[in-house]
Amino acid sequence: TMVLFGTIHMGLPEFFPLDDSVTKALAASSTLALEFDPTVQTAELAAMMRRAAATTPAIVAAMPPALGPRLTRRLEALGAPATLATQFKPWMLIITLATVEYAKLGYRPDLAVDAYLAKLAHSENIKVIGLETAESQLDLLDHLPVADQWTILDETLASLDSGEAQQDVRSMTDGWAKADHATLDALALKYETDQRLSSQIMQRRFLTERNGPMADKLDGL
Repeated sequence: TMVLFGTIHMGLPEFFPLDDSVTKALAASSTLALEFDPTVQTAELAAMMRRAAATTPAIVAAMPPALGPRLTRRLEALGAPATLATQFKPWMLIITLATVEYAKLGYRPDLAVDAYLAKLAHSENIKVIGLETAESQLDLLDHLPVADQWTILDETLASLDSGEAQQDVRSMTDGWAKADHATLDALALKYETDQRLSSQIMQRRFLTERNGPMADKLDGL
């Protein structure tokens, strides 16, 4: 028997404890399969991420001129140095901006649902496996064409400035917490039909292209 449970990489205190049906299903399982085990954090992994995120003069030079001032304003508004724009690749800037903005709404990476389940599984001597690796997840971002990275950053800034991104994350987490299928289905349809590059990349590269291989690995357990 396999139980499929969607997790979120950031959380709120009110998410916990998880529903009894979840913890009982985990206790009855021999294996917990996640994208990768977030409890495994090594110095090598941190160093690899720093190397991957470090930008180059050529990438900085490819930034659209109109984007620079907007990015600087956003960074300064968050209390971050504007020099981050010349230190990190666009994909890392996207992650940083979104994470800080969501943190302002109360979302915390240390309360990620997958990390909570992994810790619980380890404490109960349940095997934890990763369907992907940290390297493969970094590659999803790092192998995007530079022009696409800058476009997605531009769209991310616009979404944060308008409040759309914040509303979407609230809708997603509220829908998840309440098992509100209608809300989650509406969000999925929004991203499927959205013509912005960021939505198209999310749908194709982060969902469609990954789900098949991960499902195959689950099938092989």
